[in-house]
Order: sequence, then C-alpha cells, then structure tokens
Amino acid sequence: MSLKKDLSIDFLGVKCENPFFLSSSPVGSNYEMCAKALEAGWGGIYYKTIGIFIPDECSPRFDITTKEGTPWVGFKPLEVNLEYMRRLKQDYPNKVIVASIMGSNDEEWTTLAKAVTEAGVDMIECNFSCPQMTSHAMGSDVGQNPELVKHYCEVVTAATHLPVIAKM
Repeated sequence: MSLKKDLSIDFLGVKCENPFFLSSSPVGSNYEMCAKALEAGWGGIYYKTIGIFIPDECSPRFDITTKEGTPWVGFKPLEVNLEYMRRLKQDYPNKVIVASIMGSNDEEWTTLAKAVTEAGVDMIECNFSCPQMTSHAMGSDVGQNPELVKHYCEVVTAATHLPVIAKM
C-alpha cells in the first residue's frame, strides 16, 4: 500500500502535480532559487513580476548580493528574466511556470504577454496589486480601476493562447 497521495489539480486547464506554488516574490526572481524550490517539491513557480521598466528604487530587501551562496540581485533586465523562465520550463517540464507581468500601457502589456508566451511559460498573471509602483498607470492603482483591469486583461488575452490570471 502506497502512502503517497495524489495532490494533482487542474487549474485553468493546466495540470499541476500539486497545488503548492512559490509566490511571485524576491525568492522567485532567479533561476537558482526557483530551481531549488521545484526540486524541493513545489508544484510550480509564480515568477517575480517582470516589466519593460527597470525600477530605479531598490528597497532594503534587495541590498545583499548573496545568500547561502545563491546570487541575490534586485531587478534584472527583461531578457534575463525571460531566459530564466525559458530555462526553468526546459529543465522542469512537468512543473508549472507562471509569468507575472506588469505594463503601463497597451503596448507594454502586449509585448510582455507575447514574450512570456514565447519563453514557454504555462500561465500569465497580470499584476494589478503592486503597492510600490509610483505611476498611476501601474500596480495597485490599476487594480482599483475595474475598467482598466478589464481592458488590460483583454489586451493580454488577445496576445496569448495561455490562461490569464488577474492578481488584484
């Protein structure tokens, strides 16, 4: 008799080996930390929110350069994040990789949706909840505007075949 239980779920048509996902946070912002979580048994990763912009503000949680021998760097260029997501999906094909994206206009949302789709992720999360954005066109300011949330969700879904999640 096996003591191993089947914890698999179907979420928005995506098969997940279990419902435990690393949240979109600093620990989900580079290949090594995400790979370590997947190897430890997490069902998937909500990769740290990416955008076209690179913020010029880095809060204290980004002030160290290494932790337990793992690179710990604040904000990286879009291309680096896309490569990390591509490698994660290639190296862990049975795990779920969710790209969290945030744009400030239709063009940015479209560009990001197409880029993460091409990178091979399984789902897209639209980040409408980030309280640290200083622009009224991004983050929680957008999440408090139902018309903008609806509009940007439509923009993203038009640019991808993947399931889209609105995080507010």
